[in-house]
Amino acid sequence: MKKLIAMCLSMCMLLVCFVSCNKNDPPSESTTTQTEDTREKTYFDENGILKSCVGQADANGVYTVPENITMIGEGAFAGDTALREVIIGENVKIIGSGAFQGCTALETVTLSEGLETIGSYAFTGCTSLRNITLPSTLKALDEYVFRSCTSLESIDLSHIISIGDSAFLYCNTLESVTLSEELETIAPWAFAQCTSLENIDLGSLTKLKEISDYTFTGCSMLRSVTIPEGVTRVGILAFHECTRLASISIPSTVESVDHAAFNYTPWYQESGEDYLIVGDGVLIKCAVHPTRIDLSDKGIKAIGGTVFWNAEISGESAEYGYKYASSLETIVIPEGVREIGTSAFSGCYALKNVTLPSTLTHIKDNAFNVYVEGIETLGAIDLSSCDGLIQIGNYAFYGCTGIETIDLPDTVTEVGEYAFAVTKAYDKFLETASKAEEEKDRYLISGDGILLAAFVADGQTALHIPEGVKMIAGSVFCGWDSAYVPSNTEGLSLSGVSKYNLTYSIKEVYLPEGLESIGNMAFFRMISLEKLDFPDSLRVIGMDAFGFCEALTSISGGNNVEEIQDYAFRYCASIPHFNFSSNTKTIGSNIFEGCASLQTVRFPKGVADIGSDIFSDACASLTQITISPEARPRIYSVLGTITQSVDVVYYED
Repeated sequence: MKKLIAMCLSMCMLLVCFVSCNKNDPPSESTTTQTEDTREKTYFDENGILKSCVGQADANGVYTVPENITMIGEGAFAGDTALREVIIGENVKIIGSGAFQGCTALETVTLSEGLETIGSYAFTGCTSLRNITLPSTLKALDEYVFRSCTSLESIDLSHIISIGDSAFLYCNTLESVTLSEELETIAPWAFAQCTSLENIDLGSLTKLKEISDYTFTGCSMLRSVTIPEGVTRVGILAFHECTRLASISIPSTVESVDHAAFNYTPWYQESGEDYLIVGDGVLIKCAVHPTRIDLSDKGIKAIGGTVFWNAEISGESAEYGYKYASSLETIVIPEGVREIGTSAFSGCYALKNVTLPSTLTHIKDNAFNVYVEGIETLGAIDLSSCDGLIQIGNYAFYGCTGIETIDLPDTVTEVGEYAFAVTKAYDKFLETASKAEEEKDRYLISGDGILLAAFVADGQTALHIPEGVKMIAGSVFCGWDSAYVPSNTEGLSLSGVSKYNLTYSIKEVYLPEGLESIGNMAFFRMISLEKLDFPDSLRVIGMDAFGFCEALTSISGGNNVEEIQDYAFRYCASIPHFNFSSNTKTIGSNIFEGCASLQTVRFPKGVADIGSDIFSDACASLTQITISPEARPRIYSVLGTITQSVDVVYYED
């Protein structure tokens, strides 16, 4: 479930109270004003930044921001339950992260032209907020800005070109939204669970390229949607459980429809077509009942997520998946198809034969995850003829026991975690590698230098990844240090009961020059790993790549790493300091969750593309981060659920 939903509001409030957003403590001097009820009011400001203003409203709960203020600082009013109305003048350019978070009595906010930024969480949990007009000078809404504003009934976004992650999540009285024709981005979860939202005009948004994951999930009153021309992708669960959505118009530009995007909508469930094909040849539903399906001559260019999904295997009602999934034995995917979507054939355990086209470029997560204990599934699959194949997702062929060889084309650049686990090819390699005397013979390499699997010998303390390896695929070393051999395997995942999943003591990993990417969970839970030296050729560190490497204390090199994905170093409990490379441009979410020994982090200068919840409350040793000032409006999102005082230092312009 989305990280945002898991976040506790009380933790956010603690963050408001304890985080200092300047290298120095807030100034001791104060400014006094005389209000109409003659009470003396005190607020703290520093260089035009309003630092603290809780309890400063007049007897009617109204507060007018002083004219000398240019920025309302992070958490300046957070938790002020007496504040009912705030008037913000034209000199204010920025409303900081969490500025009014948890102001549960706040009903009206007056904003002036000239305002340029509203930071993340700024009005989160303002459950009485009914009226707010956004000025034309404001062009973007950051993440969580109005999350859980449960009294907000309408909002005019006619000047907004970017709507952030979960911006209106749980705004369950929101009925009317006006969008700009210039809108370019609606981030995941933006309007999720807006259960009163009946209509939203997307049809004229010609600059919009994607309906993101979960954008409208749970909008149970939504009745009609026109997806605009120019949109190429409809994301995971985008309209899931829009239980009154009976009319959907999808343009010819749509090339991909992801996992269960329209499930639990009347439009999707009541479609009686044998093959429901939308957009640019995207198959999103099948109703035919043969054991052999040939999709040739139907103009199909992509198989959408969950088209042939076995819902019953997943514990869902059969009517929400492909009702004949348990009997499907053969599928012919014709030339011209470029993508097989997430969970497209997941749970089709009777599947024995699959023909793949040479035009295929993407095989998404769980596409052919057909594992059922005790059943042999899916025979040989020829990937070598897919000479344009780029991506093989997480668990893509998991449990396809009949696959005896893995021959990847040189075009493949991404292989996800457990993509070929529980196959004959994988088991055969491990049997052979377990008897190899030399370490170089314990690595399974395919395609253009992709390391798919490895065997770690008993007592081995160091790994020497062979020269020529360009990518370490997902989960290659995951579990080798699980630290126990279970005597009772009931209920454990297959990776937990593998006869090779034993206790080892790898302390060092030697990575070759020429290595470009480390896949998802590649070294997950290698609990004895102490030292890493990244080569300068490395560009990408995948999701959870070093998660739970709890002995890791030394990380060096990696001067050219461009991207570090979500959870990359979570629960690496011994890392004391971390300095990002100046070349790192993309930083995912939850990178250092649970890093209990982490004291300082230096983010790259000038980089604002930083995920959410980088830290967690378990990062109890964190004392200082250095970060680009461009990230300041999102500082609450970046810091996550930290509860102690953290010195946030901003690079000077």
